[in-house]
Amino acid sequence: MAFFRKNDRVQETPKKEVEVIPKEKAKPKLSVSTIISKGIKVEGNISGSDFVQIDGTLNGNITIANVTIGKTGTVNGVIRAENVSIEGELKGEIYCNDLEIKRTGRVSNKIETVNLLISGAVIGDIVSQSIVTISKEGKVKANTIHSKKVVIHGVVDGKVHSDDIIEVGHDGKVTTDRLQSKKVVVNGKIDGKITASELLEVGRNGFVQGEITVKNIKTEEGGRVIGTMVTYEETQPKQLETNPEIIDTETA
Repeated sequence: MAFFRKNDRVQETPKKEVEVIPKEKAKPKLSVSTIISKGIKVEGNISGSDFVQIDGTLNGNITIANVTIGKTGTVNGVIRAENVSIEGELKGEIYCNDLEIKRTGRVSNKIETVNLLISGAVIGDIVSQSIVTISKEGKVKANTIHSKKVVIHGVVDGKVHSDDIIEVGHDGKVTTDRLQSKKVVVNGKIDGKITASELLEVGRNGFVQGEITVKNIKTEEGGRVIGTMVTYEETQPKQLETNPEIIDTETA
């Protein structure tokens, strides 16, 4: 049994006041995406910071964070975005960080990106700051492909320039006026003018044909190299004349 003195009191915990936000002050939810459905045609530009999916036709430019062109989608205009996925068709230039052109995707114009994966078809110049990968299903016809690294498992017709390395896989086929890199590794086929400033490596399934300029070459058993071959030499800068010609300007 417990005994309490007269002055003893039980202390109550003070209640916290809860602020109630009136309904009229609550912020409305924003739409997270814009979809242009199949069969819909839109004339005009789209800009924002979220996501847009094109399953219909857009005649205009797109400036937004993320873009998807569905299988039935067509865009006639310029795209500027962070991430782009294309299953339909783009007739226009594209500038982005990451670009994937899927098997049914088609792009016909200039591409500037950081990372690029091509499983569809591209007609136009390609500039990448990091890596261009062309899968087995990919087909590219370009005046120029320029990247730090280029990996080719599909078909390429055009000039290819890489700062570091070009790899041609078993299924890769390249027809080129000029293919140039520090290192070129060939397990597929290259036909054209090839320059490897450090090393040309031809695997057992590799086939290289054309005008070949190399510093070093390594060929595995079974690999074939056909054509003319010259040694790569660094271009020397022009030197200033140490004894310039003295012109007499005196008159008699």
